[in-house]
Amino acid sequence: MPQKMNRRSFVASTAAGVAAGGVSAGSAALPSSAGSLLKDYVPRGSRRILYVSDPSSIAIHYLPDPATEESIREWVDQLSAARVDVFVQEAYTQGWTTYWRVDGLEYDARPQHRRFLPLLERGVQPLEVLLDQCHKRGMEFLAGIRINDNHGHISVEQGVGAGASFLLDHPEWQIRELPPGPYYKLSTPMDFTFPQVRDYVVGAMERLVDRFPVDGLELCFRDHRYFPPGKGPERKDLMTELVERSRAILNEAGRLRRKKLLLGARVFQTLDECRSLGLDVESWISRGLIDFVAPNDTMHTEPNVQYEEFRSLTHDGNCLLYPGMLPWTSQRMRRRLGNRHMSLDQQRAAAANMYAAGADGISFYNHFVTLSWAPFYPHLLREMAAVRQPELVMEGDRHYVFEPSWGGSLGFGKDRASTGAVKADRLLLRRKPGSTGAFRFRVCEHLGQSRGAILLFRAYGAGEDDRMEIRINGVRVDDRVIRARSDESRTDMRGVVDPSSTKSSGLPPVPELPGEWRTFWFDLTEPPAQFGDNHLEVTLTEVSSSSGEEILIDELEVFVKA
Repeated sequence: MPQKMNRRSFVASTAAGVAAGGVSAGSAALPSSAGSLLKDYVPRGSRRILYVSDPSSIAIHYLPDPATEESIREWVDQLSAARVDVFVQEAYTQGWTTYWRVDGLEYDARPQHRRFLPLLERGVQPLEVLLDQCHKRGMEFLAGIRINDNHGHISVEQGVGAGASFLLDHPEWQIRELPPGPYYKLSTPMDFTFPQVRDYVVGAMERLVDRFPVDGLELCFRDHRYFPPGKGPERKDLMTELVERSRAILNEAGRLRRKKLLLGARVFQTLDECRSLGLDVESWISRGLIDFVAPNDTMHTEPNVQYEEFRSLTHDGNCLLYPGMLPWTSQRMRRRLGNRHMSLDQQRAAAANMYAAGADGISFYNHFVTLSWAPFYPHLLREMAAVRQPELVMEGDRHYVFEPSWGGSLGFGKDRASTGAVKADRLLLRRKPGSTGAFRFRVCEHLGQSRGAILLFRAYGAGEDDRMEIRINGVRVDDRVIRARSDESRTDMRGVVDPSSTKSSGLPPVPELPGEWRTFWFDLTEPPAQFGDNHLEVTLTEVSSSSGEEILIDELEVFVKA
């Protein structure tokens, strides 16, 4: 059975605001949409699948200890068989080098990176092996640079400190002012206001590009912040300077090698989040500083994200757009379902919306964190080929999942991602006749071309005697075709996630659910459904006297048969 939560406390926590996907109780107005750019879009270029490997996960979960040159080449071969076009191995984090070692910089001290020491001591650079095998298999190889990293608490627990001595020896260059939320206290972010901090990161990039014939760099912006709270917008030019210097390094190396070297930026999911943290993505694109942009959440894939705001910046130039495909749709899915990853049907649905918004391909990140679920690696990699083209996406079933991505999470503040943005789409109805709300959901396909589709939503707090009028895009759904039940079977595993973060912060590992629910579903046809943004509107017409004070709808799914 679902977890219980005090009804009054739940109302207090949700009534303050509603995320962009929903409308608060009593309002019949539909949310505005930025979907005018949505269309059947033809991706540009030839790169469709980017695969990003973080500094440690593959080392821990896939490669042997000690790692061998053969095991590293075999890993690349598996990526090639999965039809990856660009392999990004993050090679700098927490001030350390990973997969390579050079005088003047500290090699990663964490235990998982000791498995590469026998190779390094023989003069074999694992990064060079990765690069060489990528080229043999026709893939491009980029080195990833984490501009900051929020995993210092983990390496502290491993007994090697929060990062390289450069970081630890200069507390005056660290961000000490932190927003409220215990997860912010787990990291040791550097303040890029200081030129010494920027010089250090740029110096690492110079050493890497000079030492290895990489095809480019990806700058990873996935951290809690880069400037003190509230200072990002006024100091954005300082981070743009770092991007300019990165571009100059690659331009000079490319001139000597007589080839174009790529610079990509993995950034946050929305431009507002980027701006608030001092990332002037608009300027980077308009000035031709970056060759691709990859908007990502840190853990979640959200089909409702309006990536066309990035497309409006990239469509007239040479910067390509690669939205991120991550393993879960929400904290709730991640933890309630025992860490099980998105299904291929769910990935197809997310990809359909990405391509319609203007994606030129898809960037897979954190794909490897669900390796404990069958079919395991390397077989799990082979799913990526199914979403490398829009037409391939439509050949299989699609399962759109819309739920509050950070709903229930407390680490950065109630329902908030690390950027401070509230990410908990919901429709909240006061328990009185006439109470109305709407929920935006994006389905970028023509349902009339499928074998059929259904829409399903869960109403937390709804009783069997409650009656609702349901509309799709203003068209009422006939009551006779709506089905409902209160006994839906759902996995409710309490899988422990981020155990070190949980131990350090004292927060429960599983976000609470708001109570018992009633499931409603019906066939979804076109019309009234339409390509792009749609709206589920719900109005209470009769209210049971025995139920609580409100009804919450924050989980909506659309199943489409190819």
